[in-house]
Amino acid sequence: MPSYKLTYFNGRGRAELTRLIFAAAGAQFEDERVADWPGTAKADAPLGQLPYLTVDGVKVPQSLAFARLVARRFNMTGSDDLEQAKTDAVVDTVSDLQNAYYLKVFKAKEDRDAVVAQFLAEDAVSHLEKVEKIVTLYGTEGYSVGSSLSWSDLHLFDVTSTVMTLNANLLEKYPRIQAVRKTVESNEKVSAYLKSRPETPF
Repeated sequence: MPSYKLTYFNGRGRAELTRLIFAAAGAQFEDERVADWPGTAKADAPLGQLPYLTVDGVKVPQSLAFARLVARRFNMTGSDDLEQAKTDAVVDTVSDLQNAYYLKVFKAKEDRDAVVAQFLAEDAVSHLEKVEKIVTLYGTEGYSVGSSLSWSDLHLFDVTSTVMTLNANLLEKYPRIQAVRKTVESNEKVSAYLKSRPETPF
């Protein structure tokens, strides 16, 4: 049986998608949360940054690369190559929203209220409209692609959860996104994980 160790800070951030995939699959992994940074942890990281996933002793950086690996191993990337491409497209579209959030909101130090207001009025709307559109194009009710749980559903859930901390009513105009979130939340294994995961600052 393969061994997995996920190394990240004590937060959800860019590691949470992989944690959700493991949870949905009911798979075991070591959740290493680094407190001493940079320290020796930075030197141990393949690219000097977190997160990374160690698979059978091999360190794999880049959060989407190893999330895709894990999702593929647990049959959450699509039933054929075309569905896999659709799933990747949804993941990339959701990642555009995530990257905008990190670039503008997460890193904001001054005038944060103004930055958040602008993000919600412009960036969030633009990206959520695209996510809603691609989910409508490729998915069925409650799924972002096809008719079974995929890593794109989990990514959508995770990223929108983060953005909704800025405005709990942010998704009112996006019924397909809401439906996917409901599917993820109602998954027994994911639900159990969400209830048990630690409260963290990000």
